[in-house]
Amino acid sequence: MSTTLATAVPSASSPAARRLRLAMLVLLATDVVGGLLAVRAGVNTWGEAWGPEALLAAPVPMVVAQLLLVWFATRRPGRGATVAAALLAAACLVSVVSGFFDGGLGNAELTTGLAAFQYWLLAVTTTVGLLALSGVVRPRTR
Repeated sequence: MSTTLATAVPSASSPAARRLRLAMLVLLATDVVGGLLAVRAGVNTWGEAWGPEALLAAPVPMVVAQLLLVWFATRRPGRGATVAAALLAAACLVSVVSGFFDGGLGNAELTTGLAAFQYWLLAVTTTVGLLALSGVVRPRTR
């Protein structure tokens, strides 16, 4: 079985679209909680908690982009939805990869619990990316 790029992602009411929206809500909640935890633990200031120096959350521009791309991928028809889903999958990949190379993962200032939260954030981001990718790449049927 080979795969091909789909010409459209599932409709807005499909189970796949609902799963992607739910996963994005979990990611949004994770980012909000992560920023609050970082401020409370003193590893980020309010200004850093959702910016480029954030240790436990994605920067606000990335979160906004992900939210918009989920909306387009699950609410718009046709090729536009496919492009949005592909861009979302790419954004999640960039976010996860940057987590490993920006010096934040396993930062010495973090407790074991906060370091575990970082891995949770990466897992949820990966899940959103994979769900988005599933709307772009589908098995080809004969």
